[in-house]
Amino acid sequence: MNMVLRDPLFYIYFIYGMSFVVMSLVILRGVRMATSVAFVTAFYVLIIFGLMHGATELIDWVRFIRKLGGTGESTALLYLSKCVMIISFFALLQFAVNLLTYRSNNRNAWRSLPAVLFIGCAVFLTVKGESDIVKAGLIVRRSFGFTGSLLSGIALLKLGTLMKEVGTSKLTGGLAVAGIAFICYSVFGGLVVNPISGLPVQLFRAACAFTIAISSFYILGVFRSPG
Repeated sequence: MNMVLRDPLFYIYFIYGMSFVVMSLVILRGVRMATSVAFVTAFYVLIIFGLMHGATELIDWVRFIRKLGGTGESTALLYLSKCVMIISFFALLQFAVNLLTYRSNNRNAWRSLPAVLFIGCAVFLTVKGESDIVKAGLIVRRSFGFTGSLLSGIALLKLGTLMKEVGTSKLTGGLAVAGIAFICYSVFGGLVVNPISGLPVQLFRAACAFTIAISSFYILGVFRSPG
């Protein structure tokens, strides 16, 4: 156990996972107190992403402890982690599409796109005969994970711009920070899978997640703003 506690990844995985869980709980509190329903639907989807992605990292935390402790890899936990991660990235893409189209007359058509892409991805992996869940997860990470994170960042930055006239500097600043953090996460969480200058990529992902969690405390005003 001492070996596990001395490894930085023990703490990184935990902070990484708990950051997204905290983000979800904070936003859920904001949604429940909402006086404006303009963005409630979109942020409910972000809550789902945060809980699922946080669960993914906490499962990987348990997998890490098992492997470093000598218990070995658990196939069940591996499959659970990758499956939850895949669904979470589609939820993130759904959040981005919902937020970007909240004023669009064709929003229902646009909002069906993530579901169509999810079905298309499942068909593609089936036809391709991809039975390796790790490779399937990597494909989804680098496609929908990257796209969902990038679009979420853009959507939050755009929302921050719209809120300048009706929101406080704390609100617009929080949206800007969260948007930039999601854009950074699109790189570290969507494209990069190998260590960076000898540092585990999970460190950079955890930093993004922690920043998003902190900024979530400052964006609750979006639910009390007219939209």
